[in-house]
Amino acid sequence: MNKVLKGKIIEMYGTQADFAFAIGEDETVISRVIRGRRVLDSEKKAKWATILKCKPGAIFKNTTDKEARLVK
Repeated sequence: MNKVLKGKIIEMYGTQADFAFAIGEDETVISRVIRGRRVLDSEKKAKWATILKCKPGAIFKNTTDKEARLVK
């Protein structure tokens, strides 16, 4: 389980459902990513990190330098 990601989502949005709505994803996708049952591509990692106001490496394990540079 990605407790860092879950914590950041709760800190910024209060619930996974509110975060899902904010980024236009289904709640099940958020849950699966947190549980490690789904892996996001580089662009989605960057999008989530931007919305959560952090770098991909802060919330996702094994983030590459290329993925880190995608964050605006």
